[in-house]
Amino acid sequence: MARKIWHCALLILVFAIQPSVAAPPPPEAFGSLPAQTDVTLSPDGHWLAWVDHKESKPHVIMFDVSGRKVQRILSAPENTKLRGILWSDSETLLIFVSQTKESKIATNASKEYYRTIAENVSGGDGRMLPMNPSKTAPTGRLNDQMLASLVSARGSKPHTVIMSTGCCLLEVDTQTGLATVIKTGNEFTVNWVVDRAGHPVAREDWDWHGAYRLFALSGNNIKEILRKDDSERPKVGGLLADGSAVVLLATNGRSHQVAWALPLDGSPAQVIVEDKFDDITNLVTDPYSGAIIGADIGGSHEQVHWLDAAAQHRSDVLLRSFPGRRVEIDGWSQDGTKVLARVETPSSPPVYYLVDFTAHKADIAAEEYPDLAGLTLGEVKEITYKARDGSDIPGYLTMPAGKSSDPVPLVVLPHGGPQARDHFKFDWLAQFLASRGYAVLQPQFRGSTGFGEAFRDAGYHQWGGLMQDDVTDGVRAMIDQHIADPQRVCIVGASYGGYAALAGAAFTPELYACAVSISGVSDIPALLRETLPVFGGWSSTGLSDAKERIGAPNDPKLAARSPINSVKTIRAPILLMYGTGDGVVPTAQSQKMASALSTAGKSVRVVTLQGEDHWLSRTETRTQVLRELDTFLGEHIAGK
Repeated sequence: MARKIWHCALLILVFAIQPSVAAPPPPEAFGSLPAQTDVTLSPDGHWLAWVDHKESKPHVIMFDVSGRKVQRILSAPENTKLRGILWSDSETLLIFVSQTKESKIATNASKEYYRTIAENVSGGDGRMLPMNPSKTAPTGRLNDQMLASLVSARGSKPHTVIMSTGCCLLEVDTQTGLATVIKTGNEFTVNWVVDRAGHPVAREDWDWHGAYRLFALSGNNIKEILRKDDSERPKVGGLLADGSAVVLLATNGRSHQVAWALPLDGSPAQVIVEDKFDDITNLVTDPYSGAIIGADIGGSHEQVHWLDAAAQHRSDVLLRSFPGRRVEIDGWSQDGTKVLARVETPSSPPVYYLVDFTAHKADIAAEEYPDLAGLTLGEVKEITYKARDGSDIPGYLTMPAGKSSDPVPLVVLPHGGPQARDHFKFDWLAQFLASRGYAVLQPQFRGSTGFGEAFRDAGYHQWGGLMQDDVTDGVRAMIDQHIADPQRVCIVGASYGGYAALAGAAFTPELYACAVSISGVSDIPALLRETLPVFGGWSSTGLSDAKERIGAPNDPKLAARSPINSVKTIRAPILLMYGTGDGVVPTAQSQKMASALSTAGKSVRVVTLQGEDHWLSRTETRTQVLRELDTFLGEHIAGK
């Protein structure tokens, strides 16, 4: 008896001295919208503003930098979502919001309407920009505003911005909301370029049969300086510093996307930024002069090529100040003495710093995920693996913190688009999964952007084909390298990634223990036949683009590559989640897939995200998605 008591006491002692394992952060720590986002600095450097998501209803905060106090707290109109903010001048903040109009027909996508509101830092009522001229007073309702997009935050007059309704270019008074037509285009006009004073210097037209035209404007004179009848539509970013040429992104016969300067006088275009291996993906504009001062270079590890000496100096100082971190310059004061920098790593969430070059100090202005600050999160690596045809496929691999040498359960996370990409930066979903003990593979399959024209175009007509093979080959590479346990692999994705998840379960059923589709496509011909024609018919540019990239709805290959037609081959349990306000993928894509799976006797769980859009814009539903994922993955791959 004494021996048994001693043995029991020894067990208690051994248990007591075992190191405690900290519980991972709750789903809310990752699923809550970033606490503070869209931080912006006023031209005089006196004011900061940001979107605050700490409460259930987001607010806009205006902050006095020198006084270190909150100046104003603003709410968006009822039933709208805050999409971003920007200072027009040192007194006026522009607030961008959207409103969802849910479709009453399951085969149609919902619609998202975007609006702009001007608010003064000194107080008073906000103004919709531009106000509908048929309205005599600003009531604050979204339907009081004409549909218009911002072209330039600063016009030639005080308190004015330049906006476009497509065919019309407007100068809008930010204090009254009233608009004056500056220039008129035609039914095919899609964009305008203005100079520093807000005067129009170029216009883009794109007709519904594919012809793209760029015109130089001078007073009442108009001159065509570029015409393209092929599928490539250049991306126009702005003007050179001297105003002599439009800067655009295009391949123009090269193997990668390049930054070109196209003179307004009609002279041939000249290359200004080019990378040997990767695309130039974006252009950086000076917020005060409107000049192009830099270009983003794609590839696995993105960087900026600066064209402006002052911008290069700011970047060099910040990179030295935050070694080993990704630094993005989000703005600066007009005199250049204060800079707003967004600093992060793939394993640490973004922090915004207000850097004072005169005082030689940096203060934290905002934090996106304060609840995750200081925690050891997953380690992220840039990787490449071989596809079955020998091609090198880039990707990102996130390993759980403290991972042992044994294979672990794997979540493969293909991105949406598919003409999009992941980035070597903090990813709330990948880090959530890693915090639960999963390795996370984000394959940059062919069709992804930033890696050259040939890499991107290889994804054309390859839904369920080459793009899916690249995902499959990535999973097999992780198994072969003993990173992933072959019996515990789940594929999870949203939008196109949701399609890839269902396709993986249908076409490689031996590979996956489960699959999760968030607002994914299940029936490609139905998407092309029922949904896209609503936006303008088969002659519309959007649908023509979809036909070129995906295929025609009567293409038998698309039917064969639609998971809804291969439910009998699916072995793995399926989790389907979708928002009722999705403006991209109709709810019918998930609903019909759920019905087909149930009819075939397959294991399927359906989660409806009430009122949610395509981008999971609400904390409640984003956290709901993570909880559902946590439970589903725990049931099917965590404990096997």
